[in-house]
Amino acid sequence: MATWAEFAEGPAEVREHQTPDAPGEWVAFEGGATALAAAGERLLFEDVPVALLGTVTSDGRPRIHPFIPKVADGRLWAFIVQHSPKREDLERRGQYTIHAGLADEDEEFWVAGRARREDDPDTREAARLVMPHPIHDWEVLYEFDLELVGWTRWLDWGTPRHRPVHYRWRAAT
Repeated sequence: MATWAEFAEGPAEVREHQTPDAPGEWVAFEGGATALAAAGERLLFEDVPVALLGTVTSDGRPRIHPFIPKVADGRLWAFIVQHSPKREDLERRGQYTIHAGLADEDEEFWVAGRARREDDPDTREAARLVMPHPIHDWEVLYEFDLELVGWTRWLDWGTPRHRPVHYRWRAAT
């Protein structure tokens, strides 16, 4: 991957990555786009551990919800309260976007794909162990498959040459 100095001149740039034959699990993304995964781990799980979950309502409107995702066994998980609108949205359509809180100099990280409910007791226990808060029986576990991942860094912040560099990873289709 190029260094930031190599992008010091010029307009916004987009760098695309794809992992051949990779399922949409975090571990596949991590293996195919190491720098993006490192940014994601820092921005989603370290800097501000509460992310925003974007879902689609029954009438097609977007909705956002704060929540806490985590990686366990190479897969992205979150527990959702049983009677939550976000759980209803995920059950109905499964489509989601997760956006990390903005970091210094507006650095951004997001993932998008499909979520699915996971009821296996062993999987639930493994995910529960990595959560930074207590998990209750009335919370439902969801796995978030990754279809598209984005990371944006800004060069020359606060100057007339201020411009973004976008990195994208796409799961194999």
